[in-house]
Amino acid sequence: MAAEVVLEVRGARVAFGGVHAVDGVDLSVRDGEVVGIIGPNGAGKTTLLDAISGFVPLDAGAVVIGGRDASRALPYLRARMGVARSFQDARMFPNMTVRETLLGGMHQWFAAGFVSHGVGISVARDEERLADAALDDLLDLIDVRRFLDMRIADLSIGTVRAVELAWIATRRPRLVLLDEPASGLQQSEVEVLGALIHRIRRNAATVVIDHDVPFVVGIADRMVAMGLGRVIADGAPEDVLAHPDVIASYLGSGTR
Repeated sequence: MAAEVVLEVRGARVAFGGVHAVDGVDLSVRDGEVVGIIGPNGAGKTTLLDAISGFVPLDAGAVVIGGRDASRALPYLRARMGVARSFQDARMFPNMTVRETLLGGMHQWFAAGFVSHGVGISVARDEERLADAALDDLLDLIDVRRFLDMRIADLSIGTVRAVELAWIATRRPRLVLLDEPASGLQQSEVEVLGALIHRIRRNAATVVIDHDVPFVVGIADRMVAMGLGRVIADGAPEDVLAHPDVIASYLGSGTR
């Protein structure tokens, strides 16, 4: 039995002035699947993620998440539908500790409000105990225990990426969108990052865009290549990399 389609993009178009950054893109991602998107600068990869997550409006087409049309939904509503998004620069509060960041990610699951937690009524105390237990489970998945009491600003880029993935996992997403997660990392950190993505993919469909093609090949079940806003190849990673249009896009079409 085929896994459920979590994300379906139909004929998506996004234009900035006269430039079509995304030009008629179709994309589907199933539950538990990792789809890697590659392409040169200006191919429209980040704009496509922005359109899926609601940060830029579609000029045409549709975005369907978990069977629900989200084409006109604002980003926070898409987050409630199960979309979790990272950016090229990890957007977390630099002065918060790792513990505060991860517990903050769980806040959406709390029923008690701010005042209840402030005065420590029983419901709030129960929720705090559940959050601590959930944090332990999360740290078994992505082990950042030794950094829990450190500020985000004091961490290496690789560790910040790991914390970001852990924060995403706290939201229990159905769809994870990762924008250049390997950017700025050393090779050893890239290898660790790939393993972490495989861990959080168990309960979510995942889309990863990155310029590090070997990294994408290493984690993707399927690969999509974009050029000038369009999909030029879609399939198994080895087939996409052998596609003549993909080769021309990266290496040029000349004979030299």
